[in-house]
Amino acid sequence: CAGLMLADTVVDSYILVTRIAWQWLFGRGLYINELMAKKFSLLGCVAMLIAVTAQQRSRKSSFGLLLDAESLTTRVSLALLLSRLLIAVLFLFVGLSELHRLLFQPLTPYLPGDGHDVVWPKAVELLLAIPFTLGFQTTLVARLLAVSLVLEALYAWSWWTIPGDAFSFAHHRRAIHYREHFVTNIATAGGLLLLQKIGGGKYTVDALLKKQD
Repeated sequence: CAGLMLADTVVDSYILVTRIAWQWLFGRGLYINELMAKKFSLLGCVAMLIAVTAQQRSRKSSFGLLLDAESLTTRVSLALLLSRLLIAVLFLFVGLSELHRLLFQPLTPYLPGDGHDVVWPKAVELLLAIPFTLGFQTTLVARLLAVSLVLEALYAWSWWTIPGDAFSFAHHRRAIHYREHFVTNIATAGGLLLLQKIGGGKYTVDALLKKQD
């Protein structure tokens, strides 16, 4: 099941990278939107799940995925580092680009009340992205980011509450777009909860501080 999830996520990421590259090659600029960044973060979540599951199976643990962070192998720690950086792309890119758009551009391309124009989740997630990227207080920060993503999904991307004619084509397209944001938020929050349970691995500020102690 995890392998199928990884394959699907890799295909999505490949399509996104190809689309971005073609736009850039044809002189349309480097364009990455919020949903693209979220889908890249899912690649990190699924890769982390597979890495931890592989170690759990190799040790035949009876505790599922609840592994001691200190027992993580170098390979799994590298996978956790890569996963953390892929997830961090979401918070850093969305936080910087969207906050710049919301604070310094007088006009918005979205309809009034659109989820893209909600400021507080982007500000909170950008603030937490710095220690998350460095692996400082990884457990606490991952938990806070997961809560923020769930709250954002419920507040900004509640596709079932979109006003307007539910049978119109425009309403249907908007609902699908909101649903994609909602699902990727919840899925990334699940990956963060896994990360807060097992820790960031060996390549974190937390591990460095622990060695010094």
